[in-house]
Amino acid sequence: MMAGMSSALRLPSADTPFTNPLDGLLGYQLRRASAVMLADLSETLADLDLTVTEVSILLQIDANPDITQSDIGRILAIKRANMAPMTAALQERGFLDRVAADGRSQSLRLTERGRTICNEVRDRISRHEARFLPDISPAEREALIEMLALIWVG
Repeated sequence: MMAGMSSALRLPSADTPFTNPLDGLLGYQLRRASAVMLADLSETLADLDLTVTEVSILLQIDANPDITQSDIGRILAIKRANMAPMTAALQERGFLDRVAADGRSQSLRLTERGRTICNEVRDRISRHEARFLPDISPAEREALIEMLALIWVG
């Protein structure tokens, strides 16, 4: 448990004297934290006209040149039917190119414009996360990421 937090967690609410029985539930806290962070991230990226999902796709391609659309879909849990129009839209905007891989497969690579936008996105994401985690050390952040991954990775 983090310093300063007691086992009887009482979080601030909208100036109400009521107790929220959900405050001590991990799932509730994860959902609330996720909603707040995703809303802020969406706002942070809004002027780039990119969704969080599109940014996730571009960052995957940047980290894994020549990755396939199918591989990205598996990594990000995006259905195949949804991946095709998203990658097509990113290609139309000049962020990525398709390269013949093996057989029918095509791999994806960022264009210069795509690499530039990824650099900007990474800077914005770093500032976004710093706003939410100012009192968490790098070691605590890494531990938190590992613990949260244990939940969804299984």
